[in-house]
Amino acid sequence: MQVTAVTNEVYPDATPAGLDKIFTRATEAGVSLFELRIVEGKRFPYFDADAYERLIAKSKAYGITYSAASPGLFKAPLRGEIMELHRNHLLPMSMDLADAMGINALILFGPSRRPDDSEGDFNQIVDLIGAAVDTAAARGFTVQLENLPGSWADTSDNCLALLEAVGRSSFGYVWDTGNLYEAEQQHFRAGYNKLKPYIRNVHLKDGRIIDGKMVWQRYGEGVTDVKGQVEALRADGYTGTLVMEAACQPHHLDDFPTSVKYLQSVLA
Repeated sequence: MQVTAVTNEVYPDATPAGLDKIFTRATEAGVSLFELRIVEGKRFPYFDADAYERLIAKSKAYGITYSAASPGLFKAPLRGEIMELHRNHLLPMSMDLADAMGINALILFGPSRRPDDSEGDFNQIVDLIGAAVDTAAARGFTVQLENLPGSWADTSDNCLALLEAVGRSSFGYVWDTGNLYEAEQQHFRAGYNKLKPYIRNVHLKDGRIIDGKMVWQRYGEGVTDVKGQVEALRADGYTGTLVMEAACQPHHLDDFPTSVKYLQSVLA
């Protein structure tokens, strides 16, 4: 399994000087693989030109490889101008920048649920995602569905339904157990076996519900069972990425190194 970091989860510094701090801290912990999301306060692919140049230069200087990009694709209501912008502009722009950076995996979400949605919208969502996956595959990309509370891919069953209905070999799943716990408040085992064939990427978070709200905590302090997740994946021969989403609320300087040490103890 490949331990992977997310830029904005390593060190709470969104200034141009932050990348050196982020990459230094990660590489000192033995982590040289990164999933791109937010850099210097802006989400992929809407980086400043200077930030893009810094990402390229510093990836070479620190020996960093970028594993996937998460532009927040389809994190919008199914109907409306925003979704059309995602479909017609955010998707191609994301592929262009990812291609330039040597990234061949894109993450997307199920559309946000709204009160006027109906179960009859499911087929439209399948068509939306399927078309995006086909467009991406034609350019050599794989696509991963990330689960998120409040979306059409929120629970294990809803994710499985989309993965099965879209049914492309280039379409896989980001198993985000923290987000699943927030949506269904069940131990990861409740949905793991059904989702296991589709898992291409894993996001590790820990936390618990406090006063009705999900609060992210350091690994080993919450109830999402990071140790059990890693042990289950190892037992099943998973060799993909373990992406550390280690920042708590608020983000403290020692969140990342503390959770790295915990994960390393589990992997030892």
